[in-house]
Amino acid sequence: MQKFSFHTHTVFSDGKNSIQEMVEKAKLLGFDKIGISDHLIVHKNITQTRSYEEQKRIYHQSFDEVVAACNKHAEDIRKAQKTYGVKTFVGYEVDYFTYKGWEDELRDFLTKIDYDYIISGNHFLMSEDGEKIFDIWRFKDCDDALKGDIKTYIKRHFETLAKAVRSNLFMFLAHPDYVQKIEVYREQDYQSEINALIDALMQTNTPCEISTKGLRKFGHFFPSDHILQKMLKQNIAFIISDDAHNIDELGIYFEKAEEQLASFGCKKRLIPE
Repeated sequence: MQKFSFHTHTVFSDGKNSIQEMVEKAKLLGFDKIGISDHLIVHKNITQTRSYEEQKRIYHQSFDEVVAACNKHAEDIRKAQKTYGVKTFVGYEVDYFTYKGWEDELRDFLTKIDYDYIISGNHFLMSEDGEKIFDIWRFKDCDDALKGDIKTYIKRHFETLAKAVRSNLFMFLAHPDYVQKIEVYREQDYQSEINALIDALMQTNTPCEISTKGLRKFGHFFPSDHILQKMLKQNIAFIISDDAHNIDELGIYFEKAEEQLASFGCKKRLIPE
């Protein structure tokens, strides 16, 4: 069974436990390594989101705001490795935005910080120009105009993920069908966009995660069985993730994910070194 997790969160973002507590729990679980991938959510208009007031500690309007904090965070992660003897990696789960200049800003930011990897995990819907964003998990609170054109926004969600993958910046793609959180979402309505995303993963040789968070929250994994099977037919590599936000979620249901991958004939696995 996979003995590591590279999609985890600490109190640096919206996790419940410290770096030290997460690494210590990883050691108790027999993990030989762990990646800490706290959220990196930077959008110039982030204050417009419904969740801004409750999440403003981890939302940022520019990358310059977080350079010093991220380097201190990396220093703390490196120290935890020395303390607990578990190999630690510095990562971030990055929401990919599409307004003009955003990707260039991200690339410049990455030259200024100490990190090992980033993963792509989007939590917002956005306008065509990327200037306006909407919380996926707060869909019920969104404007009626958005709800009336929700299919367009969900299609754009998958198109945005494909752009993120084609940037070649990310170690792997996280929860590609996070839009399951929207009650009106029906996977069959987005087959063209999902297929294009899978093509991007295949052409760039980018792995995807199978996330046990979906199992915890919905009773089935992210991605859905249908998307998972499509990806495996294209020989896309997978990594098991827990998206752990506390020590009790670390490594949870990994054995079930192993069974799922085996039953679908997964042949390629991502094993970070």
